[in-house]
Amino acid sequence: MEGPPGPITAIDGRRYVYFAGTGYLGLAGHPAVVEAGREALQRYGVHTATSRSGFGNNPLTLLVERRAADFFGSEEAFYFSSGYAANHVLLQARGRGADLVLADEASHYCLQEAARLLGKPVETFRHRSAEDLEARLKKRLRRGQFPLVLSDGVFSVSGRLAPVPEYLRVLQNWAPSALHLDDAHGFGVLGEQGRGVWEHFGFWDGRVNSPSPDAAVARFVCGTLAKALGGFGGIVPGSCAFVREVRAASHYYDGASAPSSADAGVSAAALEIVRQQPELRRQLRANIRQLRQGLRALGLEVDDGPAANFSVEIGRASHMRQIHDGLKAAGFLVPYVAAYSGLGPEGVLRFAVCALHTPAMIEDLLSALKPMI
Repeated sequence: MEGPPGPITAIDGRRYVYFAGTGYLGLAGHPAVVEAGREALQRYGVHTATSRSGFGNNPLTLLVERRAADFFGSEEAFYFSSGYAANHVLLQARGRGADLVLADEASHYCLQEAARLLGKPVETFRHRSAEDLEARLKKRLRRGQFPLVLSDGVFSVSGRLAPVPEYLRVLQNWAPSALHLDDAHGFGVLGEQGRGVWEHFGFWDGRVNSPSPDAAVARFVCGTLAKALGGFGGIVPGSCAFVREVRAASHYYDGASAPSSADAGVSAAALEIVRQQPELRRQLRANIRQLRQGLRALGLEVDDGPAANFSVEIGRASHMRQIHDGLKAAGFLVPYVAAYSGLGPEGVLRFAVCALHTPAMIEDLLSALKPMI
C-alpha cells in the first residue's frame, strides 16, 4: 500500500477503487487527522518512553480517553497501544472468576488467545448458535457456577452479527453470567450513535462495562480505534470504577509503553470528526445498502445486514480467485480470503464499504462483476 486507504488506494504502484480493509468511515487519510499526527509528533516526540503509571501520560493520551468517553456516553475510557490486545486487557479484569469460558468457534484469533490466557476451561460452541450454547451450558455447568461467553460483535470477514438478544435470553437462566463482545468492526458503524452492536440491539443503557452486582448477565465490550473510528489503538469505555479495575488487572497500564504521540494525536482528531460529522455514518449506511442490494440483484446470496464488511461465496476457490484477478485487472480491489477464522474450505470474496465511496463507484464495481459471476 503506497498511500492512505480510502475509496481510491495505491497498491504496488497502481491505483484501485478499494473495497477492502477496515477504514469504514474513510478517516485514515483525512487531512485534519494526518495534520494532527504531524503536529503531535513534532510537539511531543515519538512517545513518552515510559509506562502510563510513571510519567507516560501526555495531554493527547488523556484527550483520546475524554473524547472516547464522550463518544460512547461513558464516564471514562482506557486507551492503549493495541486493539488486538483489548480482549486480553478486559478479560484479565473480568474473566478470572469464570468457571467455564465458552467462545463462538468463529471468534477472531485475538479473542481465542485472550480466552486461553485466562487459565480457565475453554470450550467453543457452534457459530452464532444460541441453541448449542445452551446445550453446552447444561452439559458442562452446575447451577451456581459462572459462565463467561465470548464472541465477536461483528465477525471480521462474514460481517454477521452475534445474536445478542438470544445469548442474553440463554444466559438469564445461568445467573450470574457474562457476555463479552469484541466489537472492533461495530464501533463507529452500528447503532444510532455508532456505539456498536450493544447499541444496535438496544442494550447500550449504562450497564455495558458498568457491571452491577445484582445483574443476571454482565455485559462487556472492547474494541479498536483503528478501523471505522479512524485512529489507532485499543479502547475500553466504561464507568470510572470499571476502568480503574481494568487498568489494575493487566499490566498494559503499568508495564507497557504509552501509545505513540502520533497515534494519540490522530485518534483524538478522528474521534472529534466522528462526533461532529454524523453524516459520515449516514453515507456509509447508504453505501452498505446500495452494494448489498446490487449484489443481490446479480443473483448472489447477500443478507440485508448493517455491517460495512461482508463476504460472498461464489462457487469454488478457483472461480473466486479468477473473479478477484478479473476485478483487479479492471481496477477494483476486492480481496479473495482463502483462510481466516470461521471460514469454510473454499474461502470467500470479502467486500468492505467506505463512507467516501460514491454511488458511481459502487455501480461501476457491480457492472465489472456481473459478467464474471
